[in-house]
Amino acid sequence: MTEIPNDLIMAYETTDFRVLEPREFTLRVGQHSTELHELYVELGVTCAGYLTAWNPFSKAALELENEYAQRQLLRRLSLEGLPALNALGINPSGGWQGEDSVFVPGLDLERAISLGNEFGQNAIVWVGHDAIPQLVLLR
Repeated sequence: MTEIPNDLIMAYETTDFRVLEPREFTLRVGQHSTELHELYVELGVTCAGYLTAWNPFSKAALELENEYAQRQLLRRLSLEGLPALNALGINPSGGWQGEDSVFVPGLDLERAISLGNEFGQNAIVWVGHDAIPQLVLLR
């Protein structure tokens, strides 16, 4: 059982999870990504995480607070030697402003969950070897 309301879960599931580098493509929960599969082969990885530190527990935070939290996430990834590619989570219906995010090739599920919890997120997106993004609820 989750503490997250169904409408919020639905919003997460319909978000466009855009990876902005090394080339732009969009991940969608439950849909295979050929572009991601190709990137896996290029980078020699079999999994990835998609994270943000913006708006903890989906409560709107001030832009300065979001920017600070995102810098802390990027710093943590850097200190751990993990690659952090720029990404942006966008609601295709335009219901809320896009959230700065990070796409982390090679990030295993356990560490992705740990980082999501550390930065107060309700959920993360993680992708295994099958290149099908999955929403992982954290609460």
